[in-house]
Amino acid sequence: MVAASVHRPVRLLALALLLAVAVVGTAKARDEPVAHTKGLLFELTPPAAETPSWLFATMHTEDPRVLRLAEPVADALAAADALVLEVVPDAASVRAAARAMRLPGDTALADLLPPALYRRCVQALTTRGLPDALTRKLKPWAVMTILSTPPARTGVFLDRRLYQRAQADAKPILGLETTAEQLAVFEQLHADEQIALLRAAIAAQGERERVFEALIDAYLRGALDELLALSEDRVPGLEPRLQRRLREMLIDSRNRRLLARIRALPAQRGYFIAVGALHLPGAQGLLAGLHAADYQVRRLH
Repeated sequence: MVAASVHRPVRLLALALLLAVAVVGTAKARDEPVAHTKGLLFELTPPAAETPSWLFATMHTEDPRVLRLAEPVADALAAADALVLEVVPDAASVRAAARAMRLPGDTALADLLPPALYRRCVQALTTRGLPDALTRKLKPWAVMTILSTPPARTGVFLDRRLYQRAQADAKPILGLETTAEQLAVFEQLHADEQIALLRAAIAAQGERERVFEALIDAYLRGALDELLALSEDRVPGLEPRLQRRLREMLIDSRNRRLLARIRALPAQRGYFIAVGALHLPGAQGLLAGLHAADYQVRRLH
């Protein structure tokens, strides 16, 4: 199992940020629970409606294995009336994210971190090609997110690839969240929490490639049960309280918001809904929530 081979510090961070992180066989009878363990693409039919939509589990990566859409996924995207992403990755969203990651006024990263930790951050970011002038103005949570994900090379992640395809087909593109709503999760972290998470991200740098390869392997197999198990492992060096808080902020509370907004989509259209894979499985996941809301849920891939 993947869980046995992955180094643990930063598992939850990597999962939450990459599966940016469903599963059933044929849909079961309405009063039976849905076993959310396998799959990446699901057909959703709202109650009292005939037009289906699709829910696709994504991973925030440039890896060509992930970018290569399986035929059922490509067919569903082509058949949909509109694409629905967590956030629309347009220029305005990119600018908003860049602004949010910068420290205000004259405050510098060195003012907020112990000297030894700051030096390690500078070293780690320098290897990624970030100049000192940029590093010194980043917020601690921004450094943590950068170090918890693979270096960007092409800038074409899976969600952007879907966005580009929808643009080429002149499909409407909707967002379930705003950039501000997503980044508010990190802004709510206290200074000591950001430093603790940053230490974990720094400690995991030597194992980063092996961690990401294990995550990609589980994702490509549609093994959402393994991804969920990885996310629930305790991160060494982090207080259990902080790990529970992080899980609630990054996944569970957002699941409730995403579920409400999916259910609010007009039922007369068919949507291709693409969200991070970790939002789909488990008792608090989107598939369980949609099933409980009387959606017909059928695994397609």
